[in-house]
Amino acid sequence: SDPWTYVVLASDFVTSSASAVDVTGMALTPSANLRYEISGIFLLRTATTTVGPRTGVAWPTGMTDGIVVLRVESAADTQVMAQGNINAAVLAPVGGLPTNTLSYPGELRGMLLAGASPGSTFRLQLASETAGTNVTMKAGSFIRYRTF
Repeated sequence: SDPWTYVVLASDFVTSSASAVDVTGMALTPSANLRYEISGIFLLRTATTTVGPRTGVAWPTGMTDGIVVLRVESAADTQVMAQGNINAAVLAPVGGLPTNTLSYPGELRGMLLAGASPGSTFRLQLASETAGTNVTMKAGSFIRYRTF
């Protein structure tokens, strides 16, 4: 059987906030003392050419360790990247998409080590490069995780 648990975005998520906001439903609640491998693929769009959607993550409390790498398209053949750990939320840098009529990729790879008393959730986030400009994570985008 498939060892992965998928969390799939059921409907488009739109924000115009320049601050990271939680993507509704795109989270995992860790169990005590387990290790998680997490990955995700995102269909990203912008309402205005050259304004980029910025993916991010917010960490649960009570973790022993954790890391993440985020990649987001910023031009036809270029990506921007952010990486970090459980010390602070991680948000991809500004970049901008070349068109506003097609989806471009975003990607997440990470690892989470839960402590004895985890609290809250591992949450996928999204922000607009420019406040007031809509960016969208399209339905069908997903995170998946498995324990090891």
